[in-house]
Amino acid sequence: MSAKSAVVFLVDVDNTLLDNDRITADLKGHLEREVGHEREERYWAIFEELRAELGYADYLGALNAIGSSTRAIRTC
Repeated sequence: MSAKSAVVFLVDVDNTLLDNDRITADLKGHLEREVGHEREERYWAIFEELRAELGYADYLGALNAIGSSTRAIRTC
């Protein structure tokens, strides 16, 4: 019996597969409606901090971070 090797696929999803400008515009509009202008701006600040730190766009990571900071603000 042979040992199994882990297989890893790395996918680079950029403007060749997704329209990043459209996704950004849609997300900006959605955040503005759902959480207001101030939190929407905070989301994009966190998004850019993560992009600089990680070297890629982490939409979900920024959303998780804004959720965590929002909960922290509400509990104070």
